[in-house]
Amino acid sequence: MRRLLKICLLRQLFAISLAAAVVLPVLAQEIYNDLASRPSGKIYFNSVTPKSKWELVHRRYDRKPTTVWGMLYMPERVQGRVPAMVISHGSAGVQEKDIDRWVRAFNQMGIAAFVVDSFGGRGIAGTMDDQSQLSPAANDADALFALKLLSTDPRIDPQRIGQIGFSRGGHVAMDLVLESFRKGVIDDDTRFVALIGFYPGCTQLWWEVPPPPLTGAPLMLAVGEKDDYTPAQPCLNVADTMKRDGQSVEVHMYPGAYHDFDNTHVYFKYFPGATTLRDCPQAILDVRHDAYYRLLTGEKYASYQAMDAEYRRCIARGVSAGSSLDQGRKSEADVKGFLTRAMGL
Repeated sequence: MRRLLKICLLRQLFAISLAAAVVLPVLAQEIYNDLASRPSGKIYFNSVTPKSKWELVHRRYDRKPTTVWGMLYMPERVQGRVPAMVISHGSAGVQEKDIDRWVRAFNQMGIAAFVVDSFGGRGIAGTMDDQSQLSPAANDADALFALKLLSTDPRIDPQRIGQIGFSRGGHVAMDLVLESFRKGVIDDDTRFVALIGFYPGCTQLWWEVPPPPLTGAPLMLAVGEKDDYTPAQPCLNVADTMKRDGQSVEVHMYPGAYHDFDNTHVYFKYFPGATTLRDCPQAILDVRHDAYYRLLTGEKYASYQAMDAEYRRCIARGVSAGSSLDQGRKSEADVKGFLTRAMGL
């Protein structure tokens, strides 16, 4: 009997110690509501996880905080307040090139860089094969909460914070030109001063009819000529629509470039399971007014369900991606020129 009691006691102690091992790291991490203490490196902060962009725009999302994190890289020899860039990753999550190319480039320009991980805190490895794991509205929300957080840092100029994103993160830049998306999170006048989208999916454009109120931030789109994942031509069509309605857009097309052409590692790869909307008709999704249109003709869908059914039929699998060191360097120079103008560097 004593032996049995001893075994039970040991098992209970082991269970308690195991629970402590799981809980203690979570309790130990500091969640930052502001950056007054001037931290750097890995920074945990609270965001939200909308299930759709409609929820984000109408603030109908669950207000329970979702803790995510980002890596903050400050430039050397900071003098006075510096500009900053929020970096939003694509469907594969944070990549080495986000740091190797873009953090390096921004820091060399005297710009702080905040690389936000929208997947890790939500237990997601990647969404290439199943985008339904996380609504892109969550990436929008993370970028906006990152903007709010960076604006509290005494080292950073709150009037000169921009955002750059890649693929899934590239569409964040397109969404955040809209006041309705910004106001889905932000109550005051805090806003991005520049937005950059690399090879975003342009088959679906979140826009408004009549033309929407805009944040005023100029938009740069960087697209690859040979991209079969998020093709270039739909982005040219989207840019025309945006310009017609008063949005400042410049599109840079990179000859011979595939998806992920700015990667710093030499590679080319086919991803058979990755989903793409490249064969679908372009649409405008006005989630503010719950109205949906064909982008090129203006024809209105009978309902969201009618549009969604069409998209479910045309979704395809199998995409290519690969780096182009020459075009990657060219895009880096184009980004520097764009930010120099937008931020008054």
